[in-house]
Amino acid sequence: MSQPQPAETPDQETDDTNSGTGTQTELVQYQEIQAEDETDVGTALENLQQQSYEQSERKSQAEHEAFIRKIITEARWSLSGKGDYPADDLLHALHWTIKRDPNLTEILSPAYDGDYITSTTKARFFDHDAVRAEGRSPPSLERELEVLTEIAKELNYLNALTDPSNYAPVYLEKLDPEEVPHAPDVDEIVPIGRRRVSKDDPAEIKDKAVEIPHDDCDHILAIAKPREGKDSTLTSIGMNLWRQHGYKYISLHDDGRMETPMLSIPNDEQAIRDNLERFNQQPRAMDTTVYVPRMEGTPEVLPANFETFTLGIDMLTPKDILRLAGVTDSDPSLELRIKEALEITLDRSRQVDELVNLLFDFAEGLEATIEWTEVQDKHKSDGSVETRETSFSLAADKAVEKAAQRLARLAGEGFIASPDAATNLDFQEMLADKETAAVLCCNFIDASEGFKYTIMDLWLQKIMAARDEWPRLPRVCLEVRELKNVAPSQIQHARYKDQIRALQQTFRIIATQGGSRRVLLLGSTQKFNDVLRPVRNNMDTKILLRQGQEQVRELDKKFDFTPDQFSQLRTFETGDGMIYADGEPFWPIEWRGAPCGLGLGDQVWRDRYGKAWGARVRETADPPWSTKNTPPWWVDVLTGDALAEGKPAVGGWYLRPEDFPAPVASIDDPETAADAVTDRLVEWALQQRREYPVPSTLTLEPLAGDERQQDITLEQIGRETTYEDIAKRHDVPRSITPWLRKAASTRQRYITVCELVDEHEFTSYPELHEALNIDEWTLGTFRNHASDDDRLGPCLDKNDDHEYVLTPVGKRVLEIDWGAVEQGLEEVDA
Repeated sequence: MSQPQPAETPDQETDDTNSGTGTQTELVQYQEIQAEDETDVGTALENLQQQSYEQSERKSQAEHEAFIRKIITEARWSLSGKGDYPADDLLHALHWTIKRDPNLTEILSPAYDGDYITSTTKARFFDHDAVRAEGRSPPSLERELEVLTEIAKELNYLNALTDPSNYAPVYLEKLDPEEVPHAPDVDEIVPIGRRRVSKDDPAEIKDKAVEIPHDDCDHILAIAKPREGKDSTLTSIGMNLWRQHGYKYISLHDDGRMETPMLSIPNDEQAIRDNLERFNQQPRAMDTTVYVPRMEGTPEVLPANFETFTLGIDMLTPKDILRLAGVTDSDPSLELRIKEALEITLDRSRQVDELVNLLFDFAEGLEATIEWTEVQDKHKSDGSVETRETSFSLAADKAVEKAAQRLARLAGEGFIASPDAATNLDFQEMLADKETAAVLCCNFIDASEGFKYTIMDLWLQKIMAARDEWPRLPRVCLEVRELKNVAPSQIQHARYKDQIRALQQTFRIIATQGGSRRVLLLGSTQKFNDVLRPVRNNMDTKILLRQGQEQVRELDKKFDFTPDQFSQLRTFETGDGMIYADGEPFWPIEWRGAPCGLGLGDQVWRDRYGKAWGARVRETADPPWSTKNTPPWWVDVLTGDALAEGKPAVGGWYLRPEDFPAPVASIDDPETAADAVTDRLVEWALQQRREYPVPSTLTLEPLAGDERQQDITLEQIGRETTYEDIAKRHDVPRSITPWLRKAASTRQRYITVCELVDEHEFTSYPELHEALNIDEWTLGTFRNHASDDDRLGPCLDKNDDHEYVLTPVGKRVLEIDWGAVEQGLEEVDA
């Protein structure tokens, strides 16, 4: 028996009503996001049929053109005796296939003036047509192929007989000026590569075109064996981003061979000039400023587009200072103390020495430990790579002391300056000038200190900070050659671990956050796994040029190549390759070479600058002219003087009389020539001799004296920081720098031995040992000290009379102020 049901309450009735209303509301919400179509069925069907017809026509025409290209190629091979089919059969088919073209009548009319066919071509075709209509063959099959090829070119079936392939453009995505204010509104994007389409491929060219995305500043990584075109390809892409897409171009790193300053000159490598000709382009220089840190080692004379620069202490942040010690993350309270030191310095003296001393003072009261983590790669024995977080720690006082020491070293070298120094670089101004490319050139810096990595890191920090503070600045294209040197996957092999670790983490931030901050990274490497994993994996667009067998296997683990791709990667010609864009591979691609200059191992960079500027350059020690060809006078381009005597120095830029206008060139008297040759006339002669325009001023100029002054020395802050610092300051030869780590008494005995050898004659160790008269050293102990390379060995030698004499190093020992050295060593925190 059924149970009685309770009466429905008013609340239940309300809930049901609300439930119905809620369902109805949801239906309305769903309906609002559905697609709508106002087109009637008949129109939609008609549009679909039209599209299908047009696609069918295009496909038929493409197949027709591909068939003609294939027959022309086969006929060419057959006539050379290497074909698989009779030439007459192929030409018969080709003739009647071309006859089907609806445009043939137009191009054969007497009034038609074509690019490839002449009236002779037309007459011969009509003759051949009459013969073919009778079922016979023309007397010369070679002549018939020539005629049919010219007609095929005129009908746009064929571009070249020797290379019947078609090529689709590879270009960078065009930016919308409405969305990217700095992007110029260009009508046509210049291709930076061309994708080969087989002669018998019926695909439309536009369907084979490749567009490289960069709307979100997608990073690009080029991977290849040495000298296979990766840096040329990257520079070509960067130049296109600079010229046609509104990016500020910054080249940050090469490997010390002065490659990146070559952006300033037109490309002078014949292989790349041939490549540019295939793209109907010419060598072209970039207007470039080369920024050189104002430090010891900078040459006395540099081209006018080189600019020395410093960083003011007002540009430094607490994080910047701690990064000098390799600390990439720290405690906010510690940063506050460093900020306090900065503020006190800027409010009082504004001098670097006060900041350094304050940092040392603050370090004494610190007892905490700084702990931080960094992303590092670990290479396993099976070849795989594991990315993990690695923990680091450093006592706060040691971190601040180390940072202060390195800040003092940079200041002592002249790079860190007061806020009022005229040479301080304004990064906002530098980035805003998008018409001029920028190169950071650290190649004149003493490599033994690792300063260049610190300066690169500071540059990157300032660039990112400027982009964040002034978002109206243009996008930045950051080109870095050999990324493994600045963002290595294995830092344990790096020589300057603190500096490299800080730089490595900076590149990790750029790779992961640079796109949103509108900094596009262009990088190259020889081996994919040599680059820190978070960096390489965030470079979405990858360009693969020719690889070695082992590297192809490594790349195959990531890209899963087809057998054809696997084979091609090992056999590509230099400058050819494939690209992975939006996760899809496109190949084979011939990349445009860099229109501007690149590194050339056999030519000195300054010589190439001179020739690009229009000067003659004496490149070797061989005489610049023979006795028969000796000019009555010549002009030194650096000074502008007309000289009668001597010859240009090796590496010197000069001009000869024939480089000047006729009235001046005919002058035989050197004194008259000296009066006639003016600076303006020298500039005219240089300009006339230039093969291509050069937008930057490359004239050699001496550095101004005040540009070479240092703002601070280590003595001014009262500290010698390391053994290496003392050795450099007192010019202690490298071979005896181990002496500095020995006991003072041992060091004094070494000096005494050198003094004895300088003043007396000794032929044996026993004689020297007896003269030294040190009871603590036995004869055997003395022999060890006298012969070892890190002791007295570099100082002693024997002459032809078998007497001990001092080497140049030993003579230097007697010149060093050892009292000052000992004083400095007392301050070293061993």
